[in-house]
Amino acid sequence: MRFWESINGVVDVEMTAAEPEKALTAITMTGLKLSDICRDQDLTCSFGIRRQDCAKLTALCSRQGYSLKIVRKRGIYYTLANLRRRKLLLFGMGILLFSAFFLPTRILFVRVEGNSSIPAKRIIAAAEENGIHFGASRRQIRSEKVKNALLDAIPQLQWAGVNTSGCTAVISVREREASRTLQQSGEVSSIIADRDGYILSCVVTQGSAQVQPGQTVRKGQTLISGYTECGISIQATQAKGEILARTIRNLTVLSPAHCLKRAEHTHTAHTVSLLLGKKRIFFWKGSGIPDAGCGRMYKRYHFTLPGGFRLPVALCVDTFQYYALEDGESEASALGAFAHRYLTEQMVAGQIQSSVQSVLRSGGVLRLSGSYVCTESIGKVKPELIGETNGKTNGENR
Repeated sequence: MRFWESINGVVDVEMTAAEPEKALTAITMTGLKLSDICRDQDLTCSFGIRRQDCAKLTALCSRQGYSLKIVRKRGIYYTLANLRRRKLLLFGMGILLFSAFFLPTRILFVRVEGNSSIPAKRIIAAAEENGIHFGASRRQIRSEKVKNALLDAIPQLQWAGVNTSGCTAVISVREREASRTLQQSGEVSSIIADRDGYILSCVVTQGSAQVQPGQTVRKGQTLISGYTECGISIQATQAKGEILARTIRNLTVLSPAHCLKRAEHTHTAHTVSLLLGKKRIFFWKGSGIPDAGCGRMYKRYHFTLPGGFRLPVALCVDTFQYYALEDGESEASALGAFAHRYLTEQMVAGQIQSSVQSVLRSGGVLRLSGSYVCTESIGKVKPELIGETNGKTNGENR
């Protein structure tokens, strides 16, 4: 059966006549197109005919005295015709297509990570005012716009960013330290350098910039002043902005020269659990890591619908690799990796550009000394007391 014939529909019939060959010749002479002709018995033959020719064939056989029996109806036309009677199935298919093509373009869940003292509901409420809410279009979310709005709405935030994963919007934040957060929204503040550095960029959203890119600053130097000259007066406000600078950090790491290391692999074990939203259901016990001789690998397999829509249901598989332990020496590369990770965590926002490291082993101790060139945000909020001039003369501060 050809493709176009399948779309139009084909009817398989069985015809009984005294002389089947002559009957078939008479039918074809009328212009009817037959397919899959088969001689079943002496007086019986079967063949296929197009759906629209079935009525004409029935009338012809009735005039000639042939017996005609419909065996089956096949093709896309009859398949769709049968589906019309199954309304529940059509409704389910419609819901499935809607979920596959429309839902992946929308935000259905919002998650906050990186917050400790600030409630997640407060961050989500501020994000909703800027377009991140249930049913919002993923294409219309602008991370930079939401970031600036969150920092403006919640002064306790040092940094914010928005990423989308499937139908989930992930709001990543970093909070200011308690000593760096203003207690009263009406206080005047400036931003000073938290450490020495070479200014790379200076973005001021509120206040008056005191430095420019290419300038070297010392720790404690004012970067953005809370006082802005406005002709015959000076406006006092909370300084806001972001200062990126190239800095140099020095770090020393000490580690025992000898430690226990994994040697020969002994055996492997697996555990399976079901993740429903945030609740994890274990099918059996024994999912923890008993000692240092066991390595754990965790994989999560999410249930998805056609179109990439991910359901909040996942199958979690934990693989445990057990090893024998033996004495060994600490590796310098492990200390270097720890130093990079530690310094990255100490920076509010930034990364390490280059480093120079040296390792010395003596007295059972491994000592790593390193100097690291970093690009990071060095701004630190400093409250200003009423009456301070912040570098202005008494004649100018009025």
